Amino acid sequence: MNFEESRLDKRIKRIYGKLIPQSMIEIALRNKDILVNGKRAKASDQVTEEDEIFVHPFVSKRFADVYCHKREKIIDYSRFKEQFKNIIIYEDKNLIIINKPPGLAVQLGTKTRLAVDVMAKAYNPEARLAHRIDKDTSGLSILAKNIETSRYMTYAFKNKEIKKSYLALVSGKLPMIEGRINRPLLRHKDKVIIDFENGREAITEFKTIKNISKNRTLILAFPLTGRTHQIRVHLASIDCPILGDLKYGGLNFKHLCLHSYEIEFFDIRGKKIKLKAKTPEYFLRS
Repeated sequence: MNFEESRLDKRIKRIYGKLIPQSMIEIALRNKDILVNGKRAKASDQVTEEDEIFVHPFVSKRFADVYCHKREKIIDYSRFKEQFKNIIIYEDKNLIIINKPPGLAVQLGTKTRLAVDVMAKAYNPEARLAHRIDKDTSGLSILAKNIETSRYMTYAFKNKEIKKSYLALVSGKLPMIEGRINRPLLRHKDKVIIDFENGREAITEFKTIKNISKNRTLILAFPLTGRTHQIRVHLASIDCPILGDLKYGGLNFKHLCLHSYEIEFFDIRGKKIKLKAKTPEYFLRS
């Protein structure tokens, strides 16, 4: 997760598209159709992804419609309902957990015409993201079906009560069978860099699963913090970039070989949830 601050109105436009009129956002805020952590907010308020931003389903649909209309093409998202159902691997009255395919963004934006959030709302208008992974990362992603669960999950992530592991196929051999990378990260333009002076704490543990070949290794990575691109940057920093990760020095491949593989936590009712997402075939064929 990315905990860097930005204005609330800019965050809304990042989610729904820069073409959303400022006036629509202001009206929704005045009408309490957009809340931050359950409270009324202003467009200029600073928020991070730790904050729960609630957008009324009606307003969310209007934002999506306006965005698509301004792009001169109305998209009927309801047709993606069945497609979304096919990637659900767990559902109860509070949660939906999906196995996201690579290349599918989790949030609608100016450069994306389809995303998990709008597909989910076609399936359940109350659904909202509780866990975000990169567009090119595959695997487990969590959605909440009500605001109470969304707030609970935000709290659980913030307090490191959710165990996550990722499968990564890297170039080269790791310097040890298992270990820990503790290197602070800082966003710089469109990348994330290691910066010991200004960066924020970032810790990733790893364990070798299998040496595929002389120059390729399958590992499990355990992010103990939630920084943007954390696993990708950390593995690249020990000369083991992820296959397909051209941004951070990985070898060219048709997919980014990073997969949100397993998640374990106690839900809002105290029930233990432990799930694994099937490994993509290209991990095994590479």
